[in-house]
Amino acid sequence: MKFESLNIEPIKLPEPRNQTGYTLLEILGVTVLAVIVIMMAQGMISNYRRYTVEEIAVQRLKEIARLEHAFRYSNDPTVNPERTYGTYFDLQNAGYIPEIYAQSDERRHTIDAYIPNYRLEFMLNSEEPDAEPDEYQFLVVAIPLYNTLGLKTFYVQEDGEVYFPDRLIFLQPR
Repeated sequence: MKFESLNIEPIKLPEPRNQTGYTLLEILGVTVLAVIVIMMAQGMISNYRRYTVEEIAVQRLKEIARLEHAFRYSNDPTVNPERTYGTYFDLQNAGYIPEIYAQSDERRHTIDAYIPNYRLEFMLNSEEPDAEPDEYQFLVVAIPLYNTLGLKTFYVQEDGEVYFPDRLIFLQPR
């Protein structure tokens, strides 16, 4: 077979249209995908933020329990002559917690909170209201200020054990 006798013509592609931009269907598809990705990321970010705030609260509550133990059993009679548990401000006055921290997040615009997004309450936990003072168990309660993140309320005892509200039997304000 001779190559000269073959009559081969190049394939002609259709002329491109002068199209600028995207079609409505393409734009809607990309928009829907972007919305789905943003919604999934938003849920993960809020869960991560809530977990971080709660973890900070637990660690700071354990620190308060350790400081309370040191405050109560201090060998310096000028710090705590009655060997009792003190409030958050007693710990600040004794120098255990720096005074740059506020008790809660309520005055955040002027001072940093010791536990952000929480208000602290110092209580005594006992099953019997008429118990002797030595029989009381010291308790710190961290209550969420603005529960937009779905934060939990935490309780911590003097030994550093962190509890949730369903485990407590009786609370008596100090």
